[in-house]
Amino acid sequence: MRTVLLANRRMGVAVGRYLKSRGELEGVVVHPGDEAEPRRELLSLAPRTWEWPGGRDEISALRPECLFSVLFHYRLPPDWLCIPTWRPINLHPGLLPYNRGRASHMWPLIDGTPAGTTLHVMDEGLDTGPILCQDEVPVYHEDTGTSVYGRLEAASLAMLHAIWPRIRDVEPRPQVGEGTVHRSAEVQRLELEPRDFAVLDRIRALTLRSAGAEFRRDGVRYRARIEIERLS
Repeated sequence: MRTVLLANRRMGVAVGRYLKSRGELEGVVVHPGDEAEPRRELLSLAPRTWEWPGGRDEISALRPECLFSVLFHYRLPPDWLCIPTWRPINLHPGLLPYNRGRASHMWPLIDGTPAGTTLHVMDEGLDTGPILCQDEVPVYHEDTGTSVYGRLEAASLAMLHAIWPRIRDVEPRPQVGEGTVHRSAEVQRLELEPRDFAVLDRIRALTLRSAGAEFRRDGVRYRARIEIERLS
């Protein structure tokens, strides 16, 4: 399926490599002004590349069958959504309708919502379009944001490889329930405040090479250690 990819980060690169291996990658749209390594590799994958929000008319003239968004931080307006001859789709590392929006790997640790990954049709809402497929992933008490993110990334790519060869035969189904949605401002508010420092100090005081802050949760004992990096 002739596809234009709108992508960011390591998972976007992995999807781009997969589409290229199948001879289906017509072009790539990247974030503006981002000089990170994933952007450089994305630009090397496709014969045509654009920087958002440029390229709309050229992409439309290509008549791609699919626009595929992966961790792309910009919501596509209606004049983009109507470009593909098949569908605009998004790979979102959240079990929709839970954790729409930003930082979907964080919220299962914070509020106990289920974690997973979803391939869905894009509409004008924020991760609100009909679902093509999704997989739930487990979350454990010993998880951190890093481990949950890695598990979601692996599950997303495995799901894509399994469904993509027959994606045209999948009938989208509407999302059910209100779910949850989070925006960038909420992520910023997660930064530690002075009221958190007492707990932080206890954990760092107990952090030794062979020891840490031990605790029991749901009948299982765990040990937590902390790593602190000075930024300025």
